[in-house]
Amino acid sequence: MTIFRTFARLVGAVLLTAVLLMGAPLAVSAHDQIIGQFPNEDETVEVGPDAITLEFTGDLMDITQLAMVVDADGTDWVNGPLQVDRRTATQPLLPELPAGSYQVRWRVVSSDGHPISGVFEFAVGRETPGATFGLEESAAQQADAATSSTADGSGTTVLSPLLVTTLIGAAVGIALFAGVIASRWFFIQRKK
Repeated sequence: MTIFRTFARLVGAVLLTAVLLMGAPLAVSAHDQIIGQFPNEDETVEVGPDAITLEFTGDLMDITQLAMVVDADGTDWVNGPLQVDRRTATQPLLPELPAGSYQVRWRVVSSDGHPISGVFEFAVGRETPGATFGLEESAAQQADAATSSTADGSGTTVLSPLLVTTLIGAAVGIALFAGVIASRWFFIQRKK
């Protein structure tokens, strides 16, 4: 009777652990997202803004932020580093931004420690957004693109919560099977 109780406790502990672990990947997969920005994507503003503002769903970590505001010629119009204040990232711009199309490339670290990034365009004056921006990318921009693809789930290095849950379930199943085999072997050995 004690072997049965020990086995029942073991099975109960393994099942409880499995249930607790299955919820963990879902909580970890929720990255912060951008919920507001100025100027808005594809917006045309009359006068060049003093700064670009990005607002997020969670507090940002104050490490490795990057923002670039480039015109069609590839000139970067930022004036100093990206400033982070909790959920808001502000990138000051050089004064007197001339009329034309601009592309904003940003990268921040969300509250869960994962980098998130994005790109949007806006225009100043009577210009409409959508100018062709230079095809040459620096190494930092290529790294940002790679980070963006893995952060938003389009890269191949990020495991989906379903896959993680399936792997945990398989490991629990194997452990249960091994426990049953071991307990039966122990029970048979004890009878001899």
